[in-house]
Amino acid sequence: MKITLKDGNSLDIPAGQTVGSALSAFGLKLGPDILAAKVNGRAVDLSSALTEDAEVAPLLFDSAEGREVYRHSSTHIMAQAVKEVFPTAKLTIGPAIADGFFYDFDYERPFTPEDLEKIEARAKDIIKRALPVKRAELSKPDAVKFFQDREEAYKVELIQGLAEGQTITVYGQGEFTDLCRGPHLPTTGHVGAFKLLNTAGAYWRGDERNPMLQRIYGTSFPTQAELDAHLARLEEIKRRDHRKVGKELDLISISDEIGPGLVLWHPKGATIRLLIENFWRDQHIQNGYELVYSPHVAKLDLWKTSGHVDYYRENMFAPMTVEIRRTGNRLSV
Repeated sequence: MKITLKDGNSLDIPAGQTVGSALSAFGLKLGPDILAAKVNGRAVDLSSALTEDAEVAPLLFDSAEGREVYRHSSTHIMAQAVKEVFPTAKLTIGPAIADGFFYDFDYERPFTPEDLEKIEARAKDIIKRALPVKRAELSKPDAVKFFQDREEAYKVELIQGLAEGQTITVYGQGEFTDLCRGPHLPTTGHVGAFKLLNTAGAYWRGDERNPMLQRIYGTSFPTQAELDAHLARLEEIKRRDHRKVGKELDLISISDEIGPGLVLWHPKGATIRLLIENFWRDQHIQNGYELVYSPHVAKLDLWKTSGHVDYYRENMFAPMTVEIRRTGNRLSV
């Protein structure tokens, strides 16, 4: 079986060896830097078996896919910590996101800052344990029973929504197992620096008719220095937040009587806005652009053609029914 690296180097190895073994055969050191790998363009665990000729590329933290593996594994560490500290919390979903991760839990009360401190301490302990992360495949009925036995109703709901006959994968580390497509880090010890950031409320599947969940946000980096730099950037972003600066400089305000997110421009703020708009308009005209104006509302058929009705109906204003009468050449509504 021929295995080729991205740089063109190739080796013949016996079928059935793991991706990690293949990379080691090329002289690559499987330390904490190599998180997972891409095999013929698909991200997989280092423990995945190779069964045919393939191009293999290690995934590092400096790639978007590598960071996703790193942060998603961090999410599982956080979820395990929550279950160890608060055993009655129910698992839902926990993806990696830009610069971090989150996980939603069903718990009888909101998590407090003191709770986050306990969860973070336990997560760091799980990292120190360097638990091996193991992938397993289950049939749909077995997966349903597995999570029913653990009273994880949200996981059962997710599994029941999958196609019949589909192979379902779970990942385990120590006593913790979660429904997941993967891939993941080889061990929990591959995470260097870990930090929980804040909590928020979130409806299950984004539907306000569903239960309100407790969302915990966090982030992780290979080194403490990288984490500290990221936290410093977050503090700078907070310092420059337009809502904070706008209030301090008497530029804008938001009133509950008018509605959340609806900005009231004060005289100084309105002047700044006018100057920016004039500059924007002048620059476009100087560069050969022409101005047009279009209505803010239109016939429903237009939004059907654009696809908005099919995909975004729940987030659009409800259509208005109007009576249209023609009198000669005049149109009245």
